[in-house]
Formats: sequence, structure tokens, C-alpha cells
Amino acid sequence: MFPIYLLEDNEAQRVEYISIIKNIIMIKEYDMQLVVATGDLQELMNNVMNSKEGLFFLDMEIGEQTQAGLNLADEIRQQLPCAQIVFITTHEELSFLTLERRIAPLDYILKEQGLDDIKQKIVKDIDATQTILKTETVQHKDILGYKIGTRFFSVPINDVIMLSTNKERPGSIRLTAKNKVADFPGNLNSFENKYSQFFRCDKSSLVNIDYVDSYDYQKKELTMIDNIKCSVSYRKSRELNKILKKK
Repeated sequence: MFPIYLLEDNEAQRVEYISIIKNIIMIKEYDMQLVVATGDLQELMNNVMNSKEGLFFLDMEIGEQTQAGLNLADEIRQQLPCAQIVFITTHEELSFLTLERRIAPLDYILKEQGLDDIKQKIVKDIDATQTILKTETVQHKDILGYKIGTRFFSVPINDVIMLSTNKERPGSIRLTAKNKVADFPGNLNSFENKYSQFFRCDKSSLVNIDYVDSYDYQKKELTMIDNIKCSVSYRKSRELNKILKKK
């Protein structure tokens, strides 16, 4: 379920925005949820810690901090590069700072426009996010994503040569792709289940068949492009041989 976050320290306005967001989700039956609605910066960030995505409605001014929402957006953008961020504010003059800091907000809503206009824009932003999600769902089938610390990365499936367990770092996977090598926490089983494009050579390796250079059936050794070697288990050898002959 896609998470939505709301930061607004004016209680009356927060109640109005909560109602608008929940109603549009219910009426249009979107697979979304308002995870937290608060006027506290830290409470919002605590709820974001384990998230990979989100739509954020942020008040620019919190208490006496005129740029509190802007500074928070900086942190969100660093942690969630693909997050959708909408500012709801009285500070029209600060809009240029969102460009200067490269926050790239989805929308910039001015409170002076009145509740009806704010409602229309919130609904429009949720609709726009839903459209983006549909597009990304298709695109993500061709993307392999992984996480290092609090940062998320992705690489096109077609660029992946192989995934293997890192013997020097138990519980870690080594990604070998075109012009890229990365180590990150994980296990091969989860990637094997998610990406049917890869072939499981043995308990330690998943390979992209498109990048096989040669296979020594006697030695049970697979050679990928860039002279990358990979052993093949006896059980998998016959299956691999059949696949390569078809290619």
C-alpha cells in the first residue's frame, strides 16, 4: 500500500486535509494509506525511516521555523529520491528555493487560494501520483532495485550480468553489471523468485543467460562476458546445456 504523509501544525487545517486525503482514497479505491498526519517534524521522519516511497504534503512553516518544511523536504529527497513532494504554504516567495535546492516538488499549493482550491489541488496531486505509480509498475519489471544503508539504487535488468553471494561478506550479494559492481545485504533466493530472467547455476550464483560467452560442460564452468567465471552444479548442468543449445 502506497504511503501518504501530511505535515501541518495548524490543527484545524490538518483535520481538513486529512478528510480530503482519506475521502479521495476511499472514493477512487486507490491502494494508498495516510500513514501519519502530524505537526511534528520528528514524528513524520520517524515514520519514514523504513519507507521506500511516498507522497508528502508538507507545510513550509512549522512553528517559528519558516523553512522547516523545505529543510525536511531536503532530507526526504536524499532518503527517497523518487518521493512525490507537495508544499502547502503561505510563503509564495519561497518557491524559488525549491528550484535552487533541486527538490523538484510535484506541486506548490498556496493557502491563500482557499479551501476549495486546496482540495482540488490535493485531489489532482493524488491522482497524478496514482498515474505515476501505474507507469512505474510497468517500468519496474525491467529494473533491479537494491538498498545500501538508507539509500536505494536501481539498475536495468538488461545490464545485469550476474548476482552472486559474496564469500568474504556472509549475507551479502555482489551485483556484477555493465560498468558497475556493487555489494549489498540480501540473499539470492529473493532475487531468484522475483526475477525469472536469471538462471540459478548453483547455490552461489544467478546469471543472465544473454551474457554467456561459453560453457565448458566437462568442467561445469560458465564463462560470461568480460571473462567472468561461474561454476555450475551437476544438478543444474543438464538444464543449462539445454537452454544454451536453444539459444
